[in-house]
Amino acid sequence: MNKITLLLLIFCSVPIFSQDKDQQENFIDVAESKCLDKKEISNAQMLECSIKAGRSWDKELNKYYNLLAAKLPKDAFEILKDSQKEWIIYRDKEFKFISKLYYEVKDGTMWYGFAENKKKEIIKTRALELQMFLEDLEY
Repeated sequence: MNKITLLLLIFCSVPIFSQDKDQQENFIDVAESKCLDKKEISNAQMLECSIKAGRSWDKELNKYYNLLAAKLPKDAFEILKDSQKEWIIYRDKEFKFISKLYYEVKDGTMWYGFAENKKKEIIKTRALELQMFLEDLEY
């Protein structure tokens, strides 16, 4: 059962969009893969791997937001700041739904990993967007 869950988690974490070759293996993804790449791993351990990766992506998101804040003209940053506030509202509502679905509606602790993986992907996507904006700004 644990191997099936692991395979489903890996499948769910495949990026929705393509990336450049040098961005395909982000250090956070590598660390998460190593965390999950244990011969015997429990659902609780898999859950912790996803939670830890989500926290790391949140740090990346904040890093790129702060770098953009320092480099953008004030008027452009104000627009980004408003956008980020709206994104946080979106994120919180998505997290609430994801938690409701996978922690309450679905039956079984194996779904907790799905929930945390989906939350992680939402944060990762935004972090990569902010990284792209910074790269475009510096290009």
